[in-house]
Amino acid sequence: MGSNAGNKEATAMVAGPMSGSWDRSMLRLHVSLLLLSACAASEGTAERDVSVLLADASFVEDGIHPSTVKDGWAVTFSQLQVSIGDVVLEDLSLDDTAQPYQIVDVVRAGEGLILGSAHRTSEHPHSLVGGIGFTIASAAGSVAGNVDESDVERMRTGLYSIYVEGTAQRGEETKSFSWGLTAGNAYMDCISQTSFADEEPQVTISVRGDRLFGDEELVFDPFAASDANADGEIEEAELRNSEVTLEGKNLWTWLETHAGTLFSVDGSPCTIKPA
Repeated sequence: MGSNAGNKEATAMVAGPMSGSWDRSMLRLHVSLLLLSACAASEGTAERDVSVLLADASFVEDGIHPSTVKDGWAVTFSQLQVSIGDVVLEDLSLDDTAQPYQIVDVVRAGEGLILGSAHRTSEHPHSLVGGIGFTIASAAGSVAGNVDESDVERMRTGLYSIYVEGTAQRGEETKSFSWGLTAGNAYMDCISQTSFADEEPQVTISVRGDRLFGDEELVFDPFAASDANADGEIEEAELRNSEVTLEGKNLWTWLETHAGTLFSVDGSPCTIKPA
């Protein structure tokens, strides 16, 4: 009997602290430490292969519908080729698989053409991919991305950064154009919506061909009116010599200037300077 009483007393002494307020406090502390450890683990570094894509922003391959043009012209692009290179992610060049400069036809690109990729590490897994930049400019060493060698040669010989070809139609009237633009621009500090949390992060450089014909309001009448010999083809010389202006600019100057506004990253603008 005495022995059993002693055992019960010892058991009570052990059980008391384990079932009291001390136990609940220690449990809460233990749970908090576990949560902190889990958060710390989730905030560890993230390593990802980030790819860079050049893609149409739906105004090139599909053309420009007349409902979006003030004067009712429908514009169709048969070619919109760009010379793109010096692509950087997180302020570093892409991996060796990327070409320094490529000639890419956005019309042929479908859902987009991958320019290259880079392995990057972030200490904050949910942060956005930053330090994005690229250049649209003529380059002597450019290579074919998704175009023919004859296209590359034309871009090199003409020192073109952009070559655009297409037609515009309104009713029975049709105008064609083929323009090689030489203005070069470097795009820096571009804002990406791509996160390191994505399993396969992809940064998209998008191209809007419609911006050749306006900013908020698209027009084609000024270009059509510049077809001085009325042969249905709007030539560079006609635009240079035309007395018609757009927002106070000579039409060829307008095209060269606005070529820089065609490009953005994930739909967000970049800082632009002449290249």
